[in-house]
Formats: sequence, structure tokens, C-alpha cells
Amino acid sequence: MKHKVYVWPLCIRTFHWFYALSFTLAFFTIWFENLLTLHVAFGMVFATLAFFRVTWGFIGPLYSNFRCFDFQGDHLLNYILHLFGHKEKTPGHNPASSWGAISMLVLGLLLGISGILLYGIQEGRGLASFLNTDMYYEMDDLFWLHFWLAYGMLGVVVIHIGGVLFEHLYHHTGIIWSMFTGYKYLADGIDVQLDRKQNIFAAFFLFLSAGIYFYVVEIPDNALTKSRFAPIDYEKEHPLLALECGDCHVVFPAYLLPAQSWRIIMDTTDDHFGDELDLDEEDARTIRDYLVGNSAEHSTREAAFKVLESIKWREEPVYSIVHTPYWRKTHKRIPAKIFKRKEIDSKYSCDACHPDIVKGSIEDDAIRVPGLSLKDMLEVRIFPREG
Repeated sequence: MKHKVYVWPLCIRTFHWFYALSFTLAFFTIWFENLLTLHVAFGMVFATLAFFRVTWGFIGPLYSNFRCFDFQGDHLLNYILHLFGHKEKTPGHNPASSWGAISMLVLGLLLGISGILLYGIQEGRGLASFLNTDMYYEMDDLFWLHFWLAYGMLGVVVIHIGGVLFEHLYHHTGIIWSMFTGYKYLADGIDVQLDRKQNIFAAFFLFLSAGIYFYVVEIPDNALTKSRFAPIDYEKEHPLLALECGDCHVVFPAYLLPAQSWRIIMDTTDDHFGDELDLDEEDARTIRDYLVGNSAEHSTREAAFKVLESIKWREEPVYSIVHTPYWRKTHKRIPAKIFKRKEIDSKYSCDACHPDIVKGSIEDDAIRVPGLSLKDMLEVRIFPREG
């Protein structure tokens, strides 16, 4: 005789759906450079929830506690071999779901840690931004670690969903409904009850997760996303550069080209992309020294690193930013028609889509493409994240 047993308390059901939703949204937003802040917000919520659930596995009640999980290898093998046989409905986790749950939690923690480190090292932002100076050469390796951890998580999620659907549809266990109602119909089992400390602990972490999301998204320049790179006021830092170069075009950040390129550009003022610069020798030398001293070789910004990586095998120097392989790679999905829009005018009008470039910054989440529809955005995937 089966009776209704309260197996999953509200906090675990809420955790389950928040965990699934935060991973889904974090995974989706990774494909869009201009949604980086949202990706970070969802990722931090995901990591916070993973930490909560791991801790809950030690202090939580019956069925949610790791002591109720079945990690014995022979039990898992027997479960798989008799997958199509008769199944007794277990109160908590069967051997397969025990391994699946712990895999998703471990991967969640690793994703959170690697994401915070990557954000700090690659972007120079957040809690680990102090690592950017010394470890930015490791950003690619860390990116691929984070990337494959995400796909590993996706693989486990797909297996988990398949297993749940199989149990629900083939064995008619009603397992899906238990994560909405909290109840299972079992031949044996007792209702779960939380004590006061467990309720407070669960409520704290669930509210903390929501608070982290709104803190990251709604509060500018917050501690979790703050950049170690200060905005550049070119008129104060180098008035001559701002006057002479800014008079014709936006002042391009020096870290977007190597020193060799800046030397060539400033040593050939008589033929500056088809024009002659009205600069005396001393002014040209002053501007050149500034650009060379702040070139890609002297920066730990992501773009500087990627520019240098993209040209390291080239024998001929590059003469402009748009001719670097890195620029071409990151803009290759953008149709030519977008560059021809009157709001942009040409591919040389960097400030049209990167408004913060006037402050020496080309942050991912500041990308704004004028007149870009949602359809265009999905088609172009502005911008596909590159390792």
C-alpha cells in the first residue's frame, strides 16, 4: 500500500529550478559579448546555489543529505543493467541520480571558480582582477577549461533530463511532479521536516542568490564586476594626442596595436592613410613615444593580448587595427551592410559600436550596434566569444 510522503522541501525545489534556470541563462549569454554582465550575474548565482547545495548535503535533512545518496559502484552497475526491469520507487536519489547530482554540483563549483578567475584574468574585472597583471598569459588556457566544464555540465544535464523522462514515462513513477509538489507516493518512507536552523540557512542562501543577481546587474561599478582599468581622459593624460589625433578621428587606444605599428604610423606622417599630417618633428615624436609606451606589448588587456597573438606569425607589420587578424576574426560574422549604415558609416568608426573607446575602453558589455534588431543579433551573434 503506497502513501504520500513529503520528500523534497520547498527550499530544495526552489534550488532545483533556480539552479537549472541560472545555468541555462548563463550558457545562453556566453554567445553574446554584449551580454557579458548578465552572463557573470547568472554564473555567480549558479555558483552560489552550488555552494549552498553542497553544504546542504552535509547539514540538510533526510533524502537531501549525502548520507542518503547511493555512491556504490556495484549498485550503479546493477541499476543500469536492470534499467528496463521493475523499479521500486526510492524516496530520495537512486544510484544513477546520486552520481548525476554530485556531478552537477562539482561541475557547478568548478564552473563558478574558473569563471571568477577567468573574469579577473581575461577581463581584469571582479574579485580576481588582481591576477590580471601576472597571469593574463594564461587566459586562453583558463577560457578553454571554463568552456569544456560548461559543455561537461551540459552533457550531464542532458543525461539527467533523459533519465528523469525515462523514469517518468516508462516506469510511471511520477518523478517530475515530485519536484513541483514535494511529494512521492511510496510503500515506505517518512515525511521530511526542517528545523529552524535549516530553514534560516536555506532562506539566507536563496535570498543571497537573488541579491547577487540584482547587485551585479543593477549597481554600476560594483565590487563583483569592477574593472582594474581606469577610464582614460586623453585631454588630461596627453593633450597633444587628443588635439592632433582626436581632431580627425576618435583617439584609438594604444594597446590595440604593437609598438612596431605605431612607430611606422608616426614615422610616415607625410602619408598618413592617404593624407599628410601637419605635425612638426617634435610633436610627432612625442605622440609616437606615448603610443609606443602604451602599445599592446605594455598592456594586460584582453584585446592587447589577442592582437599580439593574432600577428605573432606575420612577417609584415600591420598598419591599422582593422587589418589585424584579431579584428577580422571578431567581426567576421557582421554583414557588410551593417557597417554601411549611416549611424556607423564604416568599419573605421569604432566609436559607433564601442562608445567607451573615447575613454580608452572597448569592454564587451558596452558594445552597442546602432539599429541592430533582435533578429540581426541572433543571426550575427554579436559577438561570438572567442578563446
